[in-house]
This record gives sequence, C-alpha cells and structure tokens, in this order.
Amino acid sequence: MPIQKRAVEVGVLTGVGNLLIFQHFMPPVTDVKAADQFNPFAESSERTALLVSVGFSALVSGFVRSWETFLVAGVVIVAVDFAYKHAIAVHPATGTMQSPGQQDSGNLHPMPDYADVAAS
Repeated sequence: MPIQKRAVEVGVLTGVGNLLIFQHFMPPVTDVKAADQFNPFAESSERTALLVSVGFSALVSGFVRSWETFLVAGVVIVAVDFAYKHAIAVHPATGTMQSPGQQDSGNLHPMPDYADVAAS
C-alpha cells in the first residue's frame, strides 16, 4: 500500500497538536522535576494528556485514513510522554531517579570529616 500524498505532513501537524495538548495539561518539564517525586497530581495529569493526545491522533488519522499519520504523531507522543515520566520520577533534591521507598544516602563514598581529627 503506497504512502498517501499528505500523510506525513498531517502526522507532523498532529504531532504539533499533541505537543500543545501536553502543554495544556502539564506544566513545563523543569517545574515537574522541581516538584515532589511521583507527585500524584502530575501523574494523573500526564495520563490525561496521554489519553487525550492518543485520542486526537486516532481521530485525525481516522479522518485521513492513514497509518503513517498515526505513526508520526505516535512518535511525538512517546517522546513527550517519556520526558514527563522521567521528570516525575526525578527526586528534586538529588536530581536522580529513585524508587519511591528508596532512601537517599547522599554520597556513595562520603569523605571523612577532617574537623574531628586533631592537628598533629
């Protein structure tokens, strides 16, 4: 089956629409990273943006009747959703991803406290 004449262009425009959907439902990625790790409001908003953007992409690709449109728009959805899922999982104090119950031990190899050692 040949690629339709304007399927990729419509897919790119749908991808831009998906970016706008995520922008509507979510704050910038930097703000999500600064919030509490695994914030339930951020996770809920991210899922809502994901569902709305998939529905929008399915609707547009259904009108165009093109899998290529859905594929191009889907790549945008996966990339943006990955960025937000990563930002939600980052601990704001350390800037690293940790499992929800994991304690932060600070440095893996802490330096000794030289203040306690008497000067010789």
